[in-house]
Amino acid sequence: MLYLYESITIVPRLQEEFWKVMGTDYLPEAEQNGMRLVGMFMVGIHYNENLALWEVDDWAVLDRLQDFHDNHPLAKVWEREAVDYRTDWVGKVLEPAHFSPTLAQIKEGDYRATIYLHTLAQVAPGKVDEYIRAIEKELMPMAQGWGMKLVGCYHAVAGTASGNEVINVWTAGNIHSDWEKIREASLNDPAYKEWEAKAGKWRPKVTYRFLYGLVPYSPLRTPFLEEAGTEEVRTVAMPEVEWGKE
Repeated sequence: MLYLYESITIVPRLQEEFWKVMGTDYLPEAEQNGMRLVGMFMVGIHYNENLALWEVDDWAVLDRLQDFHDNHPLAKVWEREAVDYRTDWVGKVLEPAHFSPTLAQIKEGDYRATIYLHTLAQVAPGKVDEYIRAIEKELMPMAQGWGMKLVGCYHAVAGTASGNEVINVWTAGNIHSDWEKIREASLNDPAYKEWEAKAGKWRPKVTYRFLYGLVPYSPLRTPFLEEAGTEEVRTVAMPEVEWGKE
């Protein structure tokens, strides 16, 4: 199993329109060619930045997808259409850790949240496997005790990203007060302080970002979408955000 990770910069104020057009004009063709959407997210703080995560079976599917994008008329139509909505696009290929949930497991389990925590660690050379094993054995049990679940743990494939990148995605609650409780639990956990001291030797640099699961057709999405409209979701989950502004 492999994963495609796409960072997409959207024209301000056209984000929801892009989500709709992507869902109707690109997603069905992508799925027919072997891509399975795992999550489509809005990135916190940088609200015109989106992140798409796709699952594919193997490298042969990537070859087929490349041929689709290079030669299929529908792919060319989508590329012309997408130019109206996105100003930048960066992709990378990820390999999952053996304990990282598959899309099938995500759909069967309870992984829906409004807020997800995305971590990108730059790991020291030769330490990636050791760091990932420690995530499984040490960090995952701690995080579960705080109220988080691991959505995915991935290692960026050489040649498609900076060397030794490890990306984790975790559930982080449905409103910001949920995240505050998780954060307080972690800060008061002596084991987490030990983890941070140890992990700092593996990953000298780590970046944390919020992802918001507000796209209705995304498997990873807020459960509020089942009960309320988009505007109600925004009000409950992210009351301080001024929507429609950069």
